[in-house]
Formats: sequence, C-alpha cells, structure tokens
Amino acid sequence: MTLSTISVADMHCASCATKIQGALRGLPGVTATYVNTARRQVLVEHADDADPVDVLERIEALGFHPNLAGSDTTSRGQRELLKRLGVAGLAMMQVMMFAIAMYAGAFEGMDEVYRRLLEYASLAFCIPVVGYAAMPFFRNALGAWKQGLNMDVPIALAIAAAFLVSLRHTLSGSGEVYYDSVVMFTFLLLSARYIDDRLKARFEGTNATLAALPDRALLVRDGATEPAPLAAIEPGSLVWVEQGNQVPLDGEVTEGEALLDESVLTGEAVWVRRRPGEAVFAGTVNRGAGFQIRTTSAFDATRIAGIADLANRAQAEKPRIAQLADRVAGVFVPGVLTLAAATWLGWQLVDPSQAFVAALTVLVVSCPCALSLATPAAITAAMTRLRQRGIVLTRSEALEQVAAVDAALLDKTGTLTVHDPVLVGMERLEGTELGDDELLDLAAALQRHANHPLARAFPEPRRARVDQVQVVPGAGVEGRYGERRVRIGHGGFCGAAERHDEHAVFLSLDGVPVARFRISDPLRTDAAAAVEGLKQAGIRLTMLSGDSPERCAELARLLDIDFAARQAPETKLEVTRDLQARGHRVLVVGDGINDVPALAAADVSATVLESSHLVKSKADVLLLGRRLGALVELVVTGRRARRIVRENLAWALAYNLTAIPLAALGLMPPWVAALGMAGSSVLVMLNATRLLRNPRSRSAAAAAAPPVDPTVPPLAAVQTG
Repeated sequence: MTLSTISVADMHCASCATKIQGALRGLPGVTATYVNTARRQVLVEHADDADPVDVLERIEALGFHPNLAGSDTTSRGQRELLKRLGVAGLAMMQVMMFAIAMYAGAFEGMDEVYRRLLEYASLAFCIPVVGYAAMPFFRNALGAWKQGLNMDVPIALAIAAAFLVSLRHTLSGSGEVYYDSVVMFTFLLLSARYIDDRLKARFEGTNATLAALPDRALLVRDGATEPAPLAAIEPGSLVWVEQGNQVPLDGEVTEGEALLDESVLTGEAVWVRRRPGEAVFAGTVNRGAGFQIRTTSAFDATRIAGIADLANRAQAEKPRIAQLADRVAGVFVPGVLTLAAATWLGWQLVDPSQAFVAALTVLVVSCPCALSLATPAAITAAMTRLRQRGIVLTRSEALEQVAAVDAALLDKTGTLTVHDPVLVGMERLEGTELGDDELLDLAAALQRHANHPLARAFPEPRRARVDQVQVVPGAGVEGRYGERRVRIGHGGFCGAAERHDEHAVFLSLDGVPVARFRISDPLRTDAAAAVEGLKQAGIRLTMLSGDSPERCAELARLLDIDFAARQAPETKLEVTRDLQARGHRVLVVGDGINDVPALAAADVSATVLESSHLVKSKADVLLLGRRLGALVELVVTGRRARRIVRENLAWALAYNLTAIPLAALGLMPPWVAALGMAGSSVLVMLNATRLLRNPRSRSAAAAAAPPVDPTVPPLAAVQTG
C-alpha cells in the first residue's frame, strides 16, 4: 500500500472534509482516507498500482483545487492571499474615512452633492474588494452546489447582499449604504484566514523537516563518486556522505567513522558516533568527516519516511471530540441561513427598515469557523510539540486517552534500562591455572563470534585465540583453546548448577565451569526523574518483568515503585485487565514480544523505535529517543491539549450563543459582527499555539494531575520463585 498526501488549500470547514471523504469512499484502489481540516490535507491510502491522479480528479469534481503535497502550492496560496489582503486593507482605510465623513455629515448637516460624491467614491474603492479580494469566498460558495453547504456560503451571501443593496441605494439616490461594512468584513475575514494559514504553516514545520531529504546522493562506483537520483539507488549500493550533508538513505557504515546529529529522529540535540558495521538512518546530519555507507533500504522505505507517514496519518485522524464538533458545525450553516431568513421576516413585522441590517448581521456574526477549528488546531499543535521532542503518535485518539491515564505498567529490560549490557563482575568457580585477565580475555575471544546482546558487554580480546568456533543457537559458543574445549553461555550449556540466569554468563574448560560473569543492563539516566514526574502527574506505577525477584526488587527500591517479577505474557495481560476492571486508565510501556498482549489491551501503549515491527504495530506511541522522560512530556502535553480543546470549544459555543441573539435583536451593527467573527477564529488558533510553548509552572505535571483515590490499594509486589 502507498500513502499519498494531497493538499486542498480551499478546504476550510468540516462540511468540506465530509464531502471529500464521502467522494473518495469506494474509489477503486483506495483503501482508506484521512482528512485533516486544520492542515488542509487529505491522506489517501491506495494500492501501489493506483493512480493518484484519479483521486485528484474526484476531489476537483467537487469544486476544490487539490495538489499533490511537495509542490509549492502552500507558499503560492499565502502570497495570493496576502495580495488580496493588501487590496482589502487599502480600500478599507479609504472607505472608512469616507464613512466617518458621512456619519459626521448626518449629524452636522451635509449637502446632498457631497453625500452622493462620498457614496460613489466608496463604491469605487469597494468594487475591487468585491471583485478581487473577496473572490475566494464567492468561488467556494458557488461550489457549494457540488460540495454541499459550507461556511463560505453565509460569508458570500453577506458580502454580496450588502454590496448589491448599497449599489442599488447609491444609484437610486436614497437609502443606507454599507460599503464600510463590506470592506471591513472582507478585510477581517482575510486577516483571520491569513493568520490561520501562517499558524498552520508553523505546525507543518516539524513534519516538513522529515520530508526535506536530498533528491540526489553520491553513489560510489569503481572507487569514484557520481551524483545519482535517490530513487535510482538500490539497497546494497555504496554511498559517500560528505561533511555537513544529510545521510540520504538508511544503511550501515562501511568506511570511516560517522559523527551524526540525530535530532531530526530523536528530538535530542546530542551527536553520536557510528562505527563500521553500525546502522545510520536517512535524515541525520553528518557533523564529522566524510564516510561511506552500504544502503539497506530504498528511498521510500527509510525509517524517517515511516515515521513521517505515521505522524501524518495520526494527525489526519479525528478523535471523538473532534468528530462531535464537526457534526455540530455541519448542521450549523443551514441553521444560520434559516435563522437569518427568520430574522428578516420577524423584523418585517416589527420594523421593516431594520430587517435587512439585522439579517445581514446574523449572517456575518454566526460563521462557525471557530467551532470547526477549535479541536483540530489544538491537536495539530500538541502532536507537533510531541514530534519535536521525539514522540510520534500512531493514532490521534491516543492524545485524548493519555490525558486520562492514571496507572502505568513499565517493562524493565529495554524500558527502565537500556539495551547496552555492562560487565559488572567476574567470579571464579573452580581452580584453574589461568588468571583473571586470561579468563576474561578467553571469554571475550569466544563472545566476539556470538550474536547475543549480552556479548556486547565483553571487551575486545587481546591475546587469546580460539579455533574451530561453533555458535550453538540458544545456548552459547564453543571452540578450541589450544588442546582444550572451551564454552561460554548459560549454565546448562557450561555444566553449571545455575542452569538459567538471564544476567549471568558461564565459561567452562573441558566441561568444568571455571568462571561466572555478571552482566547488568544500566538504568536509563533519566529513569528516576521520569518516574518522579509520572508520580507527580498522579500516575500509579508498577514495573512488570520476567527477571528474577531479587533483581526486580533491587531496581524497584531504587526507583521507589511497585513491581511484579517472573511475569509471562499472559500474566502481564491479566494485570492490565485487572487494573482496567478496577476503573483505571492504563498506560503500558514495553519493547519485547512478551509485552505485545498487554500493549494491545492497554488504553494507551508506548514502545521504543528499536523494538520489533510486531511490537510497534500494537503501540499507540513511538519513543524515538533514549529519554524515558518523554513519557512525562506525553502525559503533560495530552492533559494540556485536553484543557485547551475544552477552552476553545467553550469559547466558540459561548461566542455564538451570545452574539447570534444580539444580532437577531438588532443590538449589534454589522462591523462589530465582522470583528467578532474574525476575532473568534484567530483566538482559538492563538490559544492552540500555547501548546508549542513550555508550561510556565515548574510542576506542570502535578498541576494537571487528577486526584489519587487513597482507597484504591497499589498493585501488590509479586515475587514468585
């Protein structure tokens, strides 16, 4: 399957999104569509042999102007909008001066000839506003017969009605003119839309970085380099990466040593070294000397491309609260038109001279733009902030659910600790003529042939040499050291009484165990701070591990958390479901296959990027960096996003419920309505940008925390033998 991103610059409301999604449903080759109103994008998942042009034509048939993402349509659209805004602004300044003169003349007395002159001058400045600056509103409204009613319909009706009535009164020489309201309304609407576009462009910045890979790379052939298109480079090719350039494709270092800035992937501004044989990833920046890689992926199958797809898909999905807002906005436009007509009829019975102004004000003030932008703006801002910190959501629903989390189950190995085993001690078991240094050197010589993670804990061998080496899967390594048979591996393989210990490796000579090496996974550097942050957020923590009770207890005491040892996949799942049955919202964090059942059952699940594809397929959140503190950022941002969504929805509803009755009762002039409508849209966008800033409080997590029920006992520590 292929995921194509289509930009629809003239998609402004929930009604537009609904029409597009409905039109693409059932299109041959299309398996799923995700519409993001806030970013004005449509993500289409389709078969590899399906033509995206068919999707573009289907959207274009609705009256929209779609473009495949990657073109310069966004910047061109902003430049065009800025031109229209400039025309409306210049005209508004002139017409408002004429309007002030006419208002003053109404009180002080003005000759008819001067009044007529000011009206015609206002008309002259208003024509380019209606004919050019306001054209996007008319174009979108005219497309409503294909798309269905959208939010530009009442806007276009208000502008057209006010202008035509004013034109009629100007030509007849009698009646009120509303040129000032027309130009002000247009200018404010265009200002709100321009600010909206600029804020969305800011939200786009992070994921745009993911797509900003070079289109060519230096391909190495016969010892020489030559530029080649990225799409033409196959896996297994040799590519040279110059200093200061981005790594163009995923691969492994074959020559030289890489010093890389991986912040685009992990969100951590720390340079790392990658030596020959180690993996490097597309998008990272070479901060050292040039080096050579052997590519391991095609240009469209890199890790960074997968992350971008996940992020875009999650941002396009709509959580339940956004779907509710869309349904409200979808029925709002017909309601506005009905209310405007009812207002006109009502005033015809009371005071016909006020009927047009009141109906016009209702059309102007009641555009539900703020309501439809309230949720997607906040969600987009929150997901952008998380992405900047190396956190990628695979579904947007997780952002809403993580805000309610009050219990977390953490795996030990690979989650609280890192997969960088460290040799912490050696114990001699039997008498042997070899000294400690010789035993360690012999063990290192054997382990260099092993592919087990624990083998990385041993240093490079210095003098010892082993022959006839054979790797025994699931057991260890066997070889010949002079005339003696040597083995390294678990206890049963080496003849030790301790047959299995995941943190012990034995060395034997001729079947007799002579040394026991103790290996430990180091605790993540920020594990203690992350645990404390989650506690302050009101989250009850439990460590689940398949390790021994002794090792779990030692780590649990260090972090001051509950634990459960000797946990199988089935028992991890039982613990998760038990907490949920007691009314908790559970976050599960793990990276192993044994964590998959619990990850699938959790309310929110998180894993690290290095975990297997199966584990990542069950996770709602990917942690790209090595910081466990990203979990605190996730919870705090989720709770801030929930609060801001509620604030935006409350403001949008309060504004409409207050302003519409005032407009219908004739207590609000059209220019005030224009100011209120445009201002409400800008306000919800600016409120959403607060998510891009750091919380002002030092204890933001604690401030956002729900109260902990003291009557609910913590999960008891389980120490089964």
